[in-house]
Amino acid sequence: MNPEIIYCEYPDDVAEAAAALLSELQESAIAERGVFRVALSGGTTPALLFKLLASADWRDEMDYANWEVFWVDERAVPPTHQDSNYKLAHDLFLSKVPIGEVFRMPADHSNLHEAADSYARTIKSRFTPETISFDAILLGMGADGHTASLFPGTSALESGAVVEAVEAKGNAIPMRLTLTLRVLNSARAAIFLVTGAEKSSTVREVLIDNNYAYPAARVNPHEGRLIWILDEDAASELTE
Repeated sequence: MNPEIIYCEYPDDVAEAAAALLSELQESAIAERGVFRVALSGGTTPALLFKLLASADWRDEMDYANWEVFWVDERAVPPTHQDSNYKLAHDLFLSKVPIGEVFRMPADHSNLHEAADSYARTIKSRFTPETISFDAILLGMGADGHTASLFPGTSALESGAVVEAVEAKGNAIPMRLTLTLRVLNSARAAIFLVTGAEKSSTVREVLIDNNYAYPAARVNPHEGRLIWILDEDAASELTE
């Protein structure tokens, strides 16, 4: 693991740094391939980013008409549910800008395994055969080291599929769809947005100790960039 680490003071600064990075990445992607393909996550810090991306200051910086938007993971709820990652992004961001195409993860399907296969086919249809390389994948990390809906000790960590149906035991909404490490590690840029002191020890174990018991430590794109954007609290146990 050889990550780029961007240190920020506050969560709002993490969102600003992420917006600037997305602006840079979309510019090069659209110049080279005519499209910017990004996979979004849910959570408090992405919510700050979504609000920023919809703001007047950033709308003029982005070529949203050439974006294709996907999701990293989703809970098994309808898209109108308050816990839907799609709803979060739609309400704060996507409904407020002239976005190109949006590919919602259909985790409200009655059969999650069929839904996983369907979303995998959708993803594959947007890429050249056998090459699924998102221009940017936005990730978070829980205090337990999970990322996307890939949790410690679960079989999905070893999956060769594109999308998996998983159960996050102990969570209020356990059933999910998630992209797999196969996809995360094929990204041109995998970007972690992490804030909060409660995650500082896990950040240290992932970035310093490379503790593979934590799924986040297994994200290391084969040919792309690995970028961690941290606030002061999350980075407090890192040393030079």
